[in-house]
Amino acid sequence: MKVRKNIGAINYFDRKIEVFDKIYHENRSGFSAWLDRTFRASVKKRYNLAFEILGDLTGKAVLDIGCGTGRYMFEALRHNAAEVLGIDAAPGAIESAKKLALDEGFAGKAGFETIEFLDFRADRKYDVIFAVGYFDYILDPLTHLTKMMAISDGSLYASFPKRWHFMTPVRKTRLSLFNNCPVRFYSLNGIRQLTIAAGCKNFDIRSVDRDFILIADTKR
Repeated sequence: MKVRKNIGAINYFDRKIEVFDKIYHENRSGFSAWLDRTFRASVKKRYNLAFEILGDLTGKAVLDIGCGTGRYMFEALRHNAAEVLGIDAAPGAIESAKKLALDEGFAGKAGFETIEFLDFRADRKYDVIFAVGYFDYILDPLTHLTKMMAISDGSLYASFPKRWHFMTPVRKTRLSLFNNCPVRFYSLNGIRQLTIAAGCKNFDIRSVDRDFILIADTKR
């Protein structure tokens, strides 16, 4: 039977999510801040690109899959999204997201659920779906992407780490070997084939530092 859950990734982000979130903190100094700015620049670049492309989200229902600390959710609310839900399999991530929602003034405006995406039952179609920093840790990406397409009726914004990038062996060693967190990487053609197989023909793929960004039009 195919293993559905990447337990190592869930455990890793359960422990490390607040360390990862520091990438979003402005005006940091010191060696760790320099590392983030130098080697994890794609995290901020893909974040900025998302809202540059999507623009005003007035009246939109947004789902953030693998939401982490909820950064995309809160920015969607700043762009006037009407409904925002974040799901994540790591309890520590959801706990941190709820705390940040309170700090950012979004308590009661954003919903959260600790659940595996394949176990999530959507009771509606979503206008915007985010899956950023998600496919890095998915064991069966086609199943996940196909479900995303099925519950989306607007736009899907997803990131895929590049197979051929100087940071790839570093990330693979750090995550898989030292943190027991399996991670996978993708080629441009592989993402194209995956997206078509999931049932989407209208999409764009952009290169952003160490990531490819999939922007799919999922309107029916």
